[in-house]
Amino acid sequence: MFQKTRLRLVLLNSAVFICIICLFGTVLYFYMQWRLEKQVDKTIQDVARHMKHEHLDDIGEFLNPENNEENHRLVYLFLGKNSEIQKEMPENLIAAGDLSKLKSEAKSSIPKTIKSGGLEYRSFSILVNKNVKLNGTSMYINRIQLIYNMEREREMLSHLLTVIGFGIIISAAAAILAGLFLANKALVPIQSAWNKQTQFAADASHELRTPLAVMKLNLERLFRHPKSSIEQESESISQAIGEIKYMSKMISDLLILAGSDSNQLELNVARVNLDELLNKAVQSFSELAALKEIKVESNVSCHIDISGDEERLYQLLMILLDNALKYTEEKGFISVGCYVKVSAAHISVADTGAGISAEDLPLIFERFYRGDKARTREFEGTGLGLSIAKWIIEAHGGKIRAVSALGKGSEFLLQLPLCKR
Repeated sequence: MFQKTRLRLVLLNSAVFICIICLFGTVLYFYMQWRLEKQVDKTIQDVARHMKHEHLDDIGEFLNPENNEENHRLVYLFLGKNSEIQKEMPENLIAAGDLSKLKSEAKSSIPKTIKSGGLEYRSFSILVNKNVKLNGTSMYINRIQLIYNMEREREMLSHLLTVIGFGIIISAAAAILAGLFLANKALVPIQSAWNKQTQFAADASHELRTPLAVMKLNLERLFRHPKSSIEQESESISQAIGEIKYMSKMISDLLILAGSDSNQLELNVARVNLDELLNKAVQSFSELAALKEIKVESNVSCHIDISGDEERLYQLLMILLDNALKYTEEKGFISVGCYVKVSAAHISVADTGAGISAEDLPLIFERFYRGDKARTREFEGTGLGLSIAKWIIEAHGGKIRAVSALGKGSEFLLQLPLCKR
């Protein structure tokens, strides 16, 4: 699947880039062609204007190569009646066959390109209609046609076209390589999201399969004993109810995570008294902890205000305390601390429980990860609590991390920005 997507992205990126380069090359070529023609036209028209207004009485002197070195690429055709060529200067630079074709365009009063014999000429004529002196000889001239050989300009354009062609080929190769690189980069988050989604679906189906199987087994047992009393089947009913509660909790957690992934969950942000919220969470857990003879201690240094969603923050604390209570053995100890440092509230939830191995520690915030590869349910839970906790803390612009070692307990460290005054 991703190979086809990668190929499509490479082809699409390359095609777009090559089209842009081709368009740029085309625009550059025609712009240079236009500029060269305009430059030639300006040269011809300046010479024609200069000759007509200042040197018409003695054109021969003006056309002397010693006096006109910069215009040596121009050929002048002096046309008499019926467009007959009276004089060509310099002589024999244009083939006879080309002269007849050039002469036919002599009446054009604007610069014009004429192709003949594989060559291109730029032609422009001026109306004289009087006798002029050429090399000491007076003759009637109707028009003077200025002809500019465009060979050098065409060579320049030909070289430019070659450069553009090679540039397009090199750019196409570079575009394919760049497209492959960009496609690989673009597919990294997509592939990662796809893998997470696939793993998430597999984990969810795996986790839901067990309670469904237990419920099915207990219901089938009730059908096999239709005459049994509720008291006799109370164990099966209790198990089914327990599995229903487990599934309800998991589905609720899944909906929270699905909403967070799609950015559909919004926080009701307001000023929150963090120290009161912490004491409330600790008090709620004290009675549960007392059943396991676990001591819960709160150490909040001062009054602390933050901006956040009180309900979500309370849910966060309950997840961490429940996690600590779950993995702490009888007569253990749980401590909750909070203090202010560098415009942030720092919270710690520590326990004397079983701890987390160095191998599992980087993975504990992943969904359905419980550190038990066999997926046993020795400890009641969905494996989604810490994932939800991470989403809540990050949605508030904070950070969360864990410090732990096997047999030495765990400590979760949270950081939340203070309320702006």
